[in-house]
Amino acid sequence: MARPKNERSKNDPLNDPFQPEYDELEPETVRPRKGKLGRIFSAPPVMMSFIALLLAAVAALSWYATQWKRQVTVSRVVVSGATLISPSSIERRLNRFMGKNLDEVRIVAVRRALASEPYIETVQIGKELNGILRIRIEERRPAALLESEGRSLIIDTTGNLLPGKGVAERFRLVKVHGARIAGPVRAGGVRRLGEKERSLLFALLDAFDKSTYARMMVSEIHLTRDNQTWFTVAGSPMRFVVGNDGNFKEKLKKFEIFWQKVVAKKGIDCYESVDLRFRERVFATSPMSEAATADSSAAPAAPPAGGQLPDERH
Repeated sequence: MARPKNERSKNDPLNDPFQPEYDELEPETVRPRKGKLGRIFSAPPVMMSFIALLLAAVAALSWYATQWKRQVTVSRVVVSGATLISPSSIERRLNRFMGKNLDEVRIVAVRRALASEPYIETVQIGKELNGILRIRIEERRPAALLESEGRSLIIDTTGNLLPGKGVAERFRLVKVHGARIAGPVRAGGVRRLGEKERSLLFALLDAFDKSTYARMMVSEIHLTRDNQTWFTVAGSPMRFVVGNDGNFKEKLKKFEIFWQKVVAKKGIDCYESVDLRFRERVFATSPMSEAATADSSAAPAAPPAGGQLPDERH
């Protein structure tokens, strides 16, 4: 039986003469839509104009900043870190920069003005836009006091020799004798201890620092070149010989034991000298005058075997 033309089977493909086949459709390229402002700035002439205006603004600001900076003058000097040096003395050295244009002040010139100050180890110099010249100082630190040719000179922690006036009285420093003085490292610089004397002295000072009681008793250190270096303690004329090498910490331990067991009982001048250079032995030399020994005053009480004593540095 024949089917009408307007009927179709369910298996027949759906063909619409007015509708294209799906596989014939081409995908449409999706392009981002730009706003009006985006279209304006994407134009090459506008972009070039914008960049030119930006560069002009930066140049103008730079020019105005330079003109303003040239009008700033040094109105104040601020010094920090100075404890041994008077800040007023630093300010006097820098008075010539007051009122000068801040931009014209050279760091090298400021550093040169402070170069003759012996207690300055390092210095940092800063210029601030409010007219302040800021000086940050790190000072040399005293370690001992050198007695040489009737003068007292501070020995700092690196072996430099500094004026002792006005500073030596503020510290409890061990007096040092017999040290050779070398010339300055650079022209106009501070003088230094000789290399051998410096090495020997600081080895001794380090041993005293690490001792229990000797660091609080030592008064003077006498350096010699014949392995006869010796020290004395406050209130006693006895010489304690430690030599120029060896284990100074062990020698100072023997000194502390000898002081407690012998000197504290016999008196502070019971011997002329005590030799601590030999291992496990101490050699003591009697004074030439026995009468002086009989009239000697009693030795100070021996330090206690235990307990913490005040920490004083030389």
